[in-house]
Amino acid sequence: MNDGPYGIHTFQFSNESLEFTMYGDYVYNKVEKDLIYFKTKNVNSILKSHFNKTFTQQFLFMYTFIGTYNNLLGFYYESVSLEDIRNYNLKESGVDLGNGIMYNYNFGKFAVVDIFRKTDKGVIRFVNINNPKEIDPDRKKFHREVNGLFFKLNQNLWDNPPMIK
Repeated sequence: MNDGPYGIHTFQFSNESLEFTMYGDYVYNKVEKDLIYFKTKNVNSILKSHFNKTFTQQFLFMYTFIGTYNNLLGFYYESVSLEDIRNYNLKESGVDLGNGIMYNYNFGKFAVVDIFRKTDKGVIRFVNINNPKEIDPDRKKFHREVNGLFFKLNQNLWDNPPMIK
């Protein structure tokens, strides 16, 4: 659904759902190859780098027409806990979101913001991938986009959202 400058989508995974607000320029579950920054093998490697368990379901693929910012994927892991995620990522502390955890890291040419959120029967994972060809020193535009999307528009999803400037 598009609600003016914002779109609201209900993501379905397992027998659960989650309402998510996005900026109006995001394209949901459609493919325009020029605006996709990665190949399937890149995503598979990124997924395994921070949690080496096969996801149960992919419920999201999204990107913006403004090709400078973000490709976003969503995955559901049934019977997985946030503690499982933390135990796999012992070398990195992540940002505690109360009912979730966020990791920022570089993976090859990509900057990645990996956000996990607890659900009734498992964990959902949002993988944000930047455009590596964009001139964005310190990836400020990318991080501003992710912060706005997850912690401004969707701050209600988190028990302990980080402060947004």
